[in-house]
Amino acid sequence: MNMVRKIKAAQSRAGIGQDEHVANVLQISNNVTNSCTGLTPNQQQALLTRYNGMAAKKPLNKSLRLIFSLWGQLASAGKVDEDSKEACENWCKTYTDGTNLYKANDHWGKLINMLKQWLAREVPNG
Repeated sequence: MNMVRKIKAAQSRAGIGQDEHVANVLQISNNVTNSCTGLTPNQQQALLTRYNGMAAKKPLNKSLRLIFSLWGQLASAGKVDEDSKEACENWCKTYTDGTNLYKANDHWGKLINMLKQWLAREVPNG
């Protein structure tokens, strides 16, 4: 199976929609391409690794998938140090009164908005 097919299979297993997929590809390629066929082999591997990490044994809620996707985009943009579910969950706990992210569904909308705003924020040079 070629790499693009592996990526598409992992995308499907993780329940990632096309808009979310395009955002991930743009992030990994530094806005060079919006298609995984335009990624370098290393970028394709990074995307596959991200999607495999997002694919849970039982399907994640759409909001949780978006939270983890936005966290991965922040990591690719250099705005967070670690691209992992654990790091994302730890960050989220500070805004959910210590509640586990999976049980904090009342906070998901707020977390998504915070992550989107953080991603959109420009990082000042030097």
